[in-house]
This record gives sequence, structure tokens and C-alpha cells, in this order.
Amino acid sequence: MNKYISTFRGLSLEVWYLALVTLINRAGTMVIPFLSIYLTKSQGLTMTQAGYVMICFGLGSLAGSRLGGVLSDKIVPYKVMTTSLLLTGACFFGMMFLDGLVEIGV
Repeated sequence: MNKYISTFRGLSLEVWYLALVTLINRAGTMVIPFLSIYLTKSQGLTMTQAGYVMICFGLGSLAGSRLGGVLSDKIVPYKVMTTSLLLTGACFFGMMFLDGLVEIGV
């Protein structure tokens, strides 16, 4: 165990911050598998409509990844990741106030 821990001691503080933010971000993606259940059971959408929302989520993720890459080239990547993490969490919480296929899809 000491050998395993010693291999990570030389990493910079920025790398540890990046790893922490990435861990939190990936833990937050555990919401996604339950999104379709929420949409069908709580929002009353059909499975097809829930599928359309999931397609919108995938397309938004692609666009967000592209935008995040562009912003990371222009701004400090740590700030981009932190802002993205906070906005994503706020959007997921805000979804409970939305009604209808179009609102949720957007």
C-alpha cells in the first residue's frame, strides 16, 4: 500500500484539484440513468418522449463538450470545469420545476 501511495505523492496540487472535480462530475452523472424513470413516472411522459429527452441530453453533451474545449483554450480550465459542474447541478435541480416535453428537452 505504501508503494501505491508513494507513486502519487509527486503530483501537483492542480492535478489533485482536477482529479477531485472530475470525480465529483462523474459522480453527478449517476443521475442520468434515473432520468428516464423520473420522466416516465413523475412527469408522465411516454417512453418515446423520454427517449427524445435523452437524445436532447446527448446532443447537449456533445455541444457542451465542444464549448468546454473552446472555453478551456481561452480561460483557465479549472474555472471552466468548476463553473460547468455548478451549472449542471443547478440545471438538474431546476428540472423538477419544468413541465412538458419541450421545456425538459431544452
